[in-house]
Amino acid sequence: MLKFNFIVIVYVILFHFLSIAQSIDSSNLTQVGTNYGLIFEKEIDYRLKDSSYTDVIQLLNLSGKVQAMQFRLLMNKAPDDSTILIFKDIQKGSDLSDPNWLLDYNVIKGPIAQNGASEDEIYIVLYNLNQNGGLLPGDYNNLITVNYRLTNLPGLQKDIKSSIKISHAEASTSQGFAIDIKPSRNEFKIYVKSI
Repeated sequence: MLKFNFIVIVYVILFHFLSIAQSIDSSNLTQVGTNYGLIFEKEIDYRLKDSSYTDVIQLLNLSGKVQAMQFRLLMNKAPDDSTILIFKDIQKGSDLSDPNWLLDYNVIKGPIAQNGASEDEIYIVLYNLNQNGGLLPGDYNNLITVNYRLTNLPGLQKDIKSSIKISHAEASTSQGFAIDIKPSRNEFKIYVKSI
C-alpha cells in the first residue's frame, strides 16, 4: 500500500509540475504541438520594400511514405492583401537532395499592377521517379524554397500586408493511397513597415 501511495504522489507531482510548465510557456507549446502538414517555416515576417527574399516550406508530422504531392501557392490573394509580391521561382530544399525528386510548377499570373506585382496562383507538383522511393514518415524542415521580390513602395504612409497561402495540398503513396498533408496554418503573412 505504501508503494502504491508513493507512486500516486509521484504522478500527482509530475503532472502538477508539467501543467505549471505548460502554462508558463503555453504559446510555444501550442505552436509546436499544433504545426503539421505543409506549412511555411514562419507564420509572420517583416520585410523591406524593393528587396528579394527566400522562404522555406516545411512538411511536418508526415504520417506515411509520400511518393508524390501537389499543392498551390496563392500570392497576394488573401482578402486583406496589398499586391506587392512578385513571384520569382520555387526550388527543392535540402531535404530533397536526391536527384530522383522532380519539381515542376506552372504560374498563372493575374493582371500586373503598376508596381509590377500581380495576384498569382502557382501550381506545384513534386514526385519521385523511383517506385516506392518517397519521403518516409517524419518531419522535413527544408522541403521547398520560394523566391520572391517585394516591389518598390515610394511614399509608403502606413504598414501594409500581403501573403503567400498554401492551398489544395494533397499527397499519395506509390500505390496511390492518399496521405493527409493539409497545413495546420496555410498563410505566411508578410508586412512592410512604413519608414
